[in-house]
Amino acid sequence: MTLRRVLTLLLVLAAGAHVSAAPAQTDHTAFALLHAAAEAPLHVSFVAQVELLTIGSHGSDASIFRVEHRAPNLTRRWYLAPSNVYGDWTVSRGDSTYAVDVKHHRVVVTRHDAFGVHFGWRHNLALLTRNYAPILGPDAQIAGRRARTISLVNRYSGATTMRLWVDAATGLMLQRQVYATDGSLVVQMHFAELRITNDIPISTFSLPANYAQTIGPSRSLPSNNPARAMAESGFAARAPRFLPEGFTPVAADVGDEKGIRTLHILYSDGLRTISLFENARGAAVDMSGYHPVALTVGPLHVESVDRGPTTLFAWSQGNLHYALVGDLNREDLEKIALSLAQ
Repeated sequence: MTLRRVLTLLLVLAAGAHVSAAPAQTDHTAFALLHAAAEAPLHVSFVAQVELLTIGSHGSDASIFRVEHRAPNLTRRWYLAPSNVYGDWTVSRGDSTYAVDVKHHRVVVTRHDAFGVHFGWRHNLALLTRNYAPILGPDAQIAGRRARTISLVNRYSGATTMRLWVDAATGLMLQRQVYATDGSLVVQMHFAELRITNDIPISTFSLPANYAQTIGPSRSLPSNNPARAMAESGFAARAPRFLPEGFTPVAADVGDEKGIRTLHILYSDGLRTISLFENARGAAVDMSGYHPVALTVGPLHVESVDRGPTTLFAWSQGNLHYALVGDLNREDLEKIALSLAQ
């Protein structure tokens, strides 16, 4: 998965809202509902219109897309807004994604895209509930359906890090909200329309026959053994000496990013994620299209980009080049970066 795609994924998964409460105990009804939400896409087929709003310090991004999901693992997204992606669409089949670029009549294929498929909150409930307590909240109406609310409370800080609204009838997640540490809203995803149906034809997930197929960045199958991936990287890769409470490595792989062999290690506390990219041949990330800010972090000269709750750091030290992407506060990301420099 490219760093840009990981950044997009993190914007959807990220969270961080402050409340002045003691760490909460698990609400067992909320836990059962959370488990149902995790399992729902495996057996519920639906058509929906989804709206995603990301609010950042330098402006906001809004997107609207139509989703057709045929359980357990076929999904098509057709983008309605913004205008620069209108008409483009993607098809996901298991751990492979096919991005259909209508303007250039091509399909970009990414295989072994398992960071996005297997390591979100839906697929690591044991880790999530080790670090977060699900607490049941009041019911609401989302897309004309009764939804039950779950707040996910960090067991170390007592902060509510994510709120989910789950369809009472099917278990589908209908809305998710993300907050900054000051309590302001930074991400909201919600279903504006929803139709439960088992009549989605298989042809919906067919690809254009006359489009050229381009293979995206090649990656090995992810491993849950970062030390092995580091050893196979072909350079003197390093792992951080510091991670925030609750975080652990959950996946790692080595792939080709524009001809450069790159190590990717994914860390998670079950809800929030940190991605570390490393290589020994050139800049770890293309900053074109971003508006980086130059920072000095100890001995490091870092370029930083903020996108809603997600922060990107990029820097070089010696012959190693790093990119760190996480939905953490800047202080924790600086500690991670410094621990790599030690």
